[in-house]
Amino acid sequence: MVLFDLFVKKKSVYVPGCITYFKFRNNFELYLKIFSRLGIGFKVLNKQNCSGLEPWEAGYDFEMRKLVRANFNIFKENNVKSIITTEPGCYKIFLDNYPEILPYWNIEIINVWDLILDKLRKKPWLIKERNEVVTYHDSCYLGRYCGIYDVPREIIEMLGYRIKEMDNSRENSFCCGSCGGLPRVSKNLSDNIAKERILQAKRIGVKKMIVIGFENYSLLKDNVGDSDIEILELSTILADSLEIKKMEVSGENNGR
Repeated sequence: MVLFDLFVKKKSVYVPGCITYFKFRNNFELYLKIFSRLGIGFKVLNKQNCSGLEPWEAGYDFEMRKLVRANFNIFKENNVKSIITTEPGCYKIFLDNYPEILPYWNIEIINVWDLILDKLRKKPWLIKERNEVVTYHDSCYLGRYCGIYDVPREIIEMLGYRIKEMDNSRENSFCCGSCGGLPRVSKNLSDNIAKERILQAKRIGVKKMIVIGFENYSLLKDNVGDSDIEILELSTILADSLEIKKMEVSGENNGR
């Protein structure tokens, strides 16, 4: 689509989110390689601030508003016209809350999952399909808040996976326990919720659960126990199907 091509030329700023940038640095680097492989233009700012999601979840409205204004100033100083993010919570707060707080907010928030799917459809020869049955966990921020249910599934299926739905999915999905700051205020409760979600995957006989975002990934992975369920973030299966790790070994991405 011409619309996506225009986005590429604009070189959107990629905001990975705090947990991706600071805690899951390898996956941050993977996303950079995925974007490059698919031909998605982007740049990363040197200064990385919290989007304001965590203080907002904890009820610190004043601190969240300060971060929103500080981030807007950074974006304007760097002439940012559009933003992509792979963290569902950041996507939600940029899309819904920033315009509510800042009436003059004029930065485009691009749905990166639409963009990834579009690029995969245009370049199917890049994909090495995987013939596996998996399940997909709907992020609360991506699903309930933003209504994004189909596109993540279409991406997964484009990569050759077959999705077996858990009993609670899409609009009726079961929270994994990571939202709303719950792991910080009631770790036992959030762990128990995560364990129940993993049991739901086990009951349908799958071995892998795909998630989007590292808040969900981190909590679920920490609670797999002896369930034999493997938790995978979207970046991992994208890199695998696009053979990015293989490219690194062969040196193809270094111009050799």
